[in-house]
Amino acid sequence: MFTNRRGMRRILVAGVATMFAVAAAGCSSAESSSGGSTYLVGFPALTSGPAAFAGVPIVEGAELAVKEINESEFLGEGIEIELKSGDIKTDPAQAIAQYRQYVADGASAILCCGLSSEAGALAPVIQQSNVPGIVTSAILPGLAEPPHIFRPVIIPSEPGGLYDQFIDDVVPAEGVESAVLVVTADNDGMVEDADIWEAALERNGVNVVKRINTQSADTNFTQAATEIQSLDPDAVVSSMLGTPSALMARALRERGYEKPILANYGVDSEELYETSGGGLRDTIFFAPFHAELTENDMASQFVELYQDEHGSLPDMYGAQGYTAMWLVAEAMKNAGSGDPEAVAKALSEVSSIETVYGPVTYEGGQARMESKATYLQWTEDGTVAGWES
Repeated sequence: MFTNRRGMRRILVAGVATMFAVAAAGCSSAESSSGGSTYLVGFPALTSGPAAFAGVPIVEGAELAVKEINESEFLGEGIEIELKSGDIKTDPAQAIAQYRQYVADGASAILCCGLSSEAGALAPVIQQSNVPGIVTSAILPGLAEPPHIFRPVIIPSEPGGLYDQFIDDVVPAEGVESAVLVVTADNDGMVEDADIWEAALERNGVNVVKRINTQSADTNFTQAATEIQSLDPDAVVSSMLGTPSALMARALRERGYEKPILANYGVDSEELYETSGGGLRDTIFFAPFHAELTENDMASQFVELYQDEHGSLPDMYGAQGYTAMWLVAEAMKNAGSGDPEAVAKALSEVSSIETVYGPVTYEGGQARMESKATYLQWTEDGTVAGWES
């Protein structure tokens, strides 16, 4: 068990001895002027383009964690983390190039993979390297692969996971008997998720009237919204990236469709609500974390620190960056080194950890949440409230 400066961070690691000694980390650390060490963590990030609404807060969450880690001397006296991030502009090729550059720079670990398209391209490169990759947001199935790739992101599509729970709870309560499923078809994660949505809907006796494919770069959803309005389903289920989901909601509401929209946690962003022009009202979704509905000490601490730093509440994406960076720090501490192979070994031995989501366990490098997610709903005034059946 370890604690941070406020006594709220706890981790249980199977078979790992606690080491506080400053170890020589070879090319993966640099000597500081005070005689300590600096461990480099690289981050090919999504800070521009259609995914920036998620990518920017992910970076902010990671930066906040680094600040907390360094100020508290969590890794030991004189040992700090340096986080280097660069904008990949939603281009998987740039993600690969940046990853390789961070490896050449001596990185101890690399945060990565905001989108499933990026993860699919970068995963084979990470698997050929000795520098572990920590997935910040991508939900592509089967991605975690110790000792190369670790994912602290809660994957909703697993059997009995968040999608299944959400549909099983919400569909009967909302009286949904028919639905149209809208999918970002050029994103592998969203396509895989759509299959889970559809199976869960059908298991609950819902007639999936139609599955409509869209593209991640689409900005005009007039045709799809008009078709959905004519089909008049009891609900629209959105297996889409955040910005397309917001624009689809806007198009639906502008055409008079006022029935519920069911969505993933990609819509949990004030910026997206504004993008939707209020169209996300009555959208029901789930989230492992929401700043105004925190239920554990670590989440409350994170919200407080983020507000102090940025003057606003963190969203789900900020929580993902914060969680990913703290996982890396815990592994560095257990390894007693910034050597990437030692860090990868320590990551592989994590069995459970306390997070802003609550307790999670790790199996094969993949985090799994022990409790149910919170069900949320956008209101007409642009606030998020807990969904009640």
